[in-house]
Amino acid sequence: MAISPERLSALFRRYYAGIATPAETEELMDLVRSSQHDDELAHALRHAWEHTDADEKHFGEQESQQMLNAILTDNTLAQPAEEPFRIRWVRYAAAAVIVIAATFAFYRFKQQPTVTQRPVATNQVLTDIPPGGNRAFLVLADGAGIHLDSAKNGLLARTGDAEITKTDEGKIAISTGNQPGNNLLQRNLLTTPKGGQYQLTLSDGSKVWLNASSSVRFPAAFAANERRVEITGEVYFEVTKDKKRPFRVKFGDSEVEVLGTSFNIMAYPDEKASKTTLLEGSVRLSHTGQSRMLVPGQQGAIQSDGAIVTATVDTERETAWKQGLFYFRDSGIREIMRDASRWYDIEVEYRGKIPKRQFTGKVSRHVNISELLNMLRYAGVNSTIENRKVVISM
Repeated sequence: MAISPERLSALFRRYYAGIATPAETEELMDLVRSSQHDDELAHALRHAWEHTDADEKHFGEQESQQMLNAILTDNTLAQPAEEPFRIRWVRYAAAAVIVIAATFAFYRFKQQPTVTQRPVATNQVLTDIPPGGNRAFLVLADGAGIHLDSAKNGLLARTGDAEITKTDEGKIAISTGNQPGNNLLQRNLLTTPKGGQYQLTLSDGSKVWLNASSSVRFPAAFAANERRVEITGEVYFEVTKDKKRPFRVKFGDSEVEVLGTSFNIMAYPDEKASKTTLLEGSVRLSHTGQSRMLVPGQQGAIQSDGAIVTATVDTERETAWKQGLFYFRDSGIREIMRDASRWYDIEVEYRGKIPKRQFTGKVSRHVNISELLNMLRYAGVNSTIENRKVVISM
């Protein structure tokens, strides 16, 4: 079957940008799978890549040319022996894949095995686990609880002069009219389970995104002199400016104070440090008598000994979850699987020697876990799925 380079190029660009429909994705994979001539496919792939705008590519021209050549000649890029091994990730799809994405995994797509093709022990129940989605539970100040993933869109509750609404986009919005009374200052609680995420718009217009296994405690309306919320887990904020009412976020013994800004707080209890990453504006990070001012692009990490350490970081990486991506950089297998366990709602068990390799790359959070595990497998990290448990071994 002849491949149209123009059609493959158009499909590839939509797939690479993450906007391809399921039908377009399947058509793209069918074109790759159905090719009977490697030279024809190589020409079509090269055409697709070369017609991707430079500003859409997430790496340098020299590196991308090396990677494309490696793909078309069934080779991998050489890594110095002293360097930690890194697998290049791919936006992966089922049995065949174009192997070009934000960063790359290199393998021969025509020999690509899938989880379901591997031998299954008789005592093992092999399943695939879908990614998380918009799931959350809202506890109102009066104690009433609402499962938001099953609740209908529209008005959910009234608290005095405030209304709590589920929008058509599957988000929660708080609206209030006059100055709040004491009943409106009582706190509501929004929580996401493992495998859940959710978005909330507060009464002042500030926007809040919750990652999996997270929570935010908030009033239906804020006080006249300040805006205060409490969180656990990982939460991203876009705070509406209000010089008269500072916005304060409390997590554990720590607090972030802002006037109007965008920032991310990661404070999971199973992580070594809580991290506040500033994208815009300025914030003050405080912890047990210490405080640090952060500027955009900076992160304040509160260590296990209570010290606040600041550093310039890649904000895209720190907030990739909000954009629907896993983004790893020199990350160990435990760090990767902690993220995976929260998003896929799984247990993780390690058997034998734990791999000490490091991984760098991006992958969509919208793929099934089998696809994520297949990428690890190409780096020599073996895994099996046993119901909702993933077993990692060498």
